[in-house]
Amino acid sequence: MAGRFVFYVLVGLHVACALVGFGSVALSGVYGFLAVQGDSHEELARYFASPSRLEWLVLAVPFLGAGAAAADPHGHGVVQLWTGLAAVVWLVAAALLLGVVRPAERSLRAGTASGALPDPASGRRLGWAGVASDVAFLVALQLMIWQPR
Repeated sequence: MAGRFVFYVLVGLHVACALVGFGSVALSGVYGFLAVQGDSHEELARYFASPSRLEWLVLAVPFLGAGAAAADPHGHGVVQLWTGLAAVVWLVAAALLLGVVRPAERSLRAGTASGALPDPASGRRLGWAGVASDVAFLVALQLMIWQPR
């Protein structure tokens, strides 16, 4: 009974972190595309005035997922094709977050804080990284729903 409870708590945390973390990256991507247009400087300044912290939850997703898989009361465990594929998808999402999203956000944050117009190149990078992150999220979601073995 306690094993099932732990499993469901870990699954719930895994899903919540994925939704909030990837949702935050997607929202930043939308604001990145707004920066390319250059006509909503005030709104961009307001959005980039505070550091984005919720997107860091993306990094917790695989650890909570692995914990849930290890606690699976059905005994499927972590050694399955779909968990390995999901880990690869997460590595792509983490690389996007650390290598593209965060640097582009820093650039846009610095630009809007100084009162300058946002850098369109950073906005484009952020926007497309948000799209790619959304695709990674959808692929991982499909893997977890269909669970190919």
